[in-house]
Parts: sequence; C-alpha cells; structure tokens
Amino acid sequence: MLLGELQSKDVINVVDGTKMGRIANMEIDITTGKIAAIIVQSNTRLVNFFTGGNNIVIPWNQIVKIGGEVIIVNYSNFLK
Repeated sequence: MLLGELQSKDVINVVDGTKMGRIANMEIDITTGKIAAIIVQSNTRLVNFFTGGNNIVIPWNQIVKIGGEVIIVNYSNFLK
C-alpha cells in the first residue's frame, strides 16, 4: 500500500466512534525501518486549542484495522 492510499482514508477511533481526521505523515523507526506511528491531521478545533497544534500522533500498535475506506484505531487519549 502506498502512502497516498493511506492518506485518502478517514481515521476512526473505535473507543468512541469519532472521525479523527486523515493521515498527514508517518513516523519511521530508522533502526528497524518500520512505521512507528501515524500522524493524523485532526479536523477537531478543540485539539488545536488545547494542544497548540492539530496533529495527533498515534502509535502503529494502536491501529486495529486498515480497511478499504477507513483506518480504525484504538486511541483513548483523543479529545473531543
């Protein structure tokens, strides 16, 4: 799968069903070459207000499923 294909999918939090946004970038572990985390550009203004930014870093191990249209994550630190 290409990065562009991942970036076109909505990221959905399985904890509360919220749409978190879309992948803006990825964090790569340079020692292993594996993806360490995805960086989601949030469409929630409160995240921007409280954190000073609108990016959410989600560790790769919190991705539950990558589907045809969405990426399901288990992320309990997401602010509504």
